[in-house]
Amino acid sequence: MFCECYFCCSSGTPSKTMFSSRHKRRIAEYLLSHVMSCGLPAVKLFLVALLEQVSDQAKAEALLPTIQDLMDKERASDWEELFGSQFEEFATITISALDVSISGHLNDTSGTFWHVFLDTIRFYFQPGKYSSSDCVESLLLPAIGPFTLPREALSKNLQGGLFTRLSLDRQTEICESIITIGAGSTDAVSSHILSTVVMC
Repeated sequence: MFCECYFCCSSGTPSKTMFSSRHKRRIAEYLLSHVMSCGLPAVKLFLVALLEQVSDQAKAEALLPTIQDLMDKERASDWEELFGSQFEEFATITISALDVSISGHLNDTSGTFWHVFLDTIRFYFQPGKYSSSDCVESLLLPAIGPFTLPREALSKNLQGGLFTRLSLDRQTEICESIITIGAGSTDAVSSHILSTVVMC
């Protein structure tokens, strides 16, 4: 019901559209605040899954501390212990927030978003991290279907328009990072991702 309510007001007069956009953002921010504050893993997962299809920089901003945690060995271990078998699903949905909506943040040379994003690319594209054929079935919302793992979520977002909206310098840094990772392994996934991303 929330998803229907959230996405239904996409037409109408400019003033109504502006109002609905502000209203939807407030709802999303309210739910995201509970993702951060609630200690129950089932609730956290339910809320991020509920907002999975929402593309908004405010969502990525709210989830940025969690994304940083997921790349820290000690803190990620705490998250994994908290979520158990649902950890990869939570991580994948959280990482998928790094989509085309944050292109402005990533192109901002004075911000910190870019460094976190590039660290995320380097972390999840490491050889042996995950197989490209791996996926996680939703244990909470089976109607949504399979969830790809974090690396595939990042790849999908890059190929879905994020890469083309980045400055040439940012595009170059991503390509260099993936090439460096691929050069040190026999993992074909990084090479495939690079070839598909640069052809966008």
